[in-house]
Amino acid sequence: MKKGYYHVYSFGEDTPKLLISDREFAMAVNLLAYCSTILKCRIIAFVFMNSHFHLVLYGTEEECKRFGRQLMALILHRINRVRAMPYNINNVAISADYLETKEDLMSIIAYVMRNPIEAGFRYDPRFYKWSSAALYFAHESFGIGRIGDMSRRTRVATLQVYYELPPEWTYSEDGTIMSKHFVAWQEVENIFGGIRAYIAFMYIKKDKIIEMNKNCLKANFDALSDDELRLVARQLAKKDEDVSIRNMDMMGRIKLAQNLRKSRGAGIKQLARVLDLDYNILNTLIT
Repeated sequence: MKKGYYHVYSFGEDTPKLLISDREFAMAVNLLAYCSTILKCRIIAFVFMNSHFHLVLYGTEEECKRFGRQLMALILHRINRVRAMPYNINNVAISADYLETKEDLMSIIAYVMRNPIEAGFRYDPRFYKWSSAALYFAHESFGIGRIGDMSRRTRVATLQVYYELPPEWTYSEDGTIMSKHFVAWQEVENIFGGIRAYIAFMYIKKDKIIEMNKNCLKANFDALSDDELRLVARQLAKKDEDVSIRNMDMMGRIKLAQNLRKSRGAGIKQLARVLDLDYNILNTLIT
């Protein structure tokens, strides 16, 4: 099969928050690093959000899909060990979209790096810890120690990875493997050719990126449970219409659904449940 660049991402409507604490995010990054040592893909860019991840990989389509599935399976395995309600890998879809042109590749890399901002992060994406954004066109960063100098017990406790890792790799104070070791950052710099092009693409939204935003709203950074969304809906209904949801007519509830879709990134199925609307009708009226 022909190799190329792929945008690999996890998504699923009504997906709950998967990663919550900094320690869980660090664990996800370290598992990504481990995957880079056992699977036949080159990591170009990545970002982890509360409920999903985005990767840009180089490989065949099957290799890239396998990489995404393996990464998610490892994350879920670790999360299920500490959560009362286990996550099911079958409820999380992994997509791999082929990037046909150089412009597509550059746009998606920028989109992946910009994802935290789209989700509400208020600072420069280079300051978002759980992505590769800080690697490109930046001064080299250094860890506090080498993995090879750690005992197995210390490595597992610090990095949360039970598997063997390259001994020369380094890690940061928060127990995250330095991404310079497993991300092809120099390749990204060559793709863009310079910092000006990189910055320009960071602030340009192509039609494909706008569509991607719509598709990924269901995996929003601030995903809410049904009860949380119902509470927000009641507050909006009271504020905007001074009426309870129960007493709203259908058009009022559809308008409320559009508001929640835009402001909270709620999935259409979830909105239909919470607002007691027909899914098929709602799906044709809002995007």
